[in-house]
Amino acid sequence: MQNIQARLRMVLAFLLAALLPWVRGRAGFLLVLGTANVDECLRGYLTKYDCSSADLNPIGAISKLDLRRFLAWAAAHLGLPALAAINAAPPSAELEPLRPGVPAQARPGPHAPPDTDSYC
Repeated sequence: MQNIQARLRMVLAFLLAALLPWVRGRAGFLLVLGTANVDECLRGYLTKYDCSSADLNPIGAISKLDLRRFLAWAAAHLGLPALAAINAAPPSAELEPLRPGVPAQARPGPHAPPDTDSYC
């Protein structure tokens, strides 16, 4: 079910990127940003036509560890407290908002490989 949701999310993102300028009476199109990082790509933890198929992927060559370190630095030195909250959020593969008392699915399946950060 999560693969279907992930693929539909990207299809809808591209649909909106194509239609929003037209709805606003403008020419052109919008770019879709991806959210896959290098750790996910190295482990193969991605869904084809999901976050791996965006127009641009600003964090595509950054490991999770480096991204978390940057978020902590930016929160402290650039005065962006929202980044600290994002950085403190537990990792989750859920596609819907977390609810109190319901545990997050940290990784899909019992055979998911470990983070690549420990190998780098």
